[in-house]
Amino acid sequence: MNTKTLTINRLETTLRSYSGKQHEAEGSSPPAAVSVLFNITNGEPCVVMIKRAETLRHHSGQWAFPGGMIEESDDSAMHAALRETNEELGIASSDIDIWCQMPPVDTSTGFEVWPYAGRVADGIELTPEEAEVAEVVNVPVRVFIEEVSKRTITVVRQGTTRKLTAYAYEDRIIWGASARIIANTINIVMNAA
Repeated sequence: MNTKTLTINRLETTLRSYSGKQHEAEGSSPPAAVSVLFNITNGEPCVVMIKRAETLRHHSGQWAFPGGMIEESDDSAMHAALRETNEELGIASSDIDIWCQMPPVDTSTGFEVWPYAGRVADGIELTPEEAEVAEVVNVPVRVFIEEVSKRTITVVRQGTTRKLTAYAYEDRIIWGASARIIANTINIVMNAA
């Protein structure tokens, strides 16, 4: 697919039609939920990503989607994703249109992450929580489609070596669960073509 044909409307239509699929928790991993939020920046579809603060216990300094642990007080995983997005970026849930629930992704650190794809309202002022968010960037969706952006990184953890797909955007490397979540999301749209 030509990246020019991947419009925000195409993303929304395809992902909304995917929303009928429900995914069930598969394991005993601690559950977390994230918001995969699309918008239009400089005339092209982008996804909002955060760089996690270096002081955080899990995945510090990594590029991620806003979100976090599902708490007992949360009505659902989607509620947790919206609550965490509000805490981290100051975006009210009324300014987010959730399109669908995506398949869960397990992290190498033992979390099961439930992604929710949608769109954040245009012109929203973000207020990053400094204790949790070091930087916010709108990554063009084309970055996750074009071969020139793809990288293979090698991760060694507890004596096990794995090769992972990653994406380069300017001076940033997006890898791990975040790379798998966005790849899953984009693949659903691309395969619907």
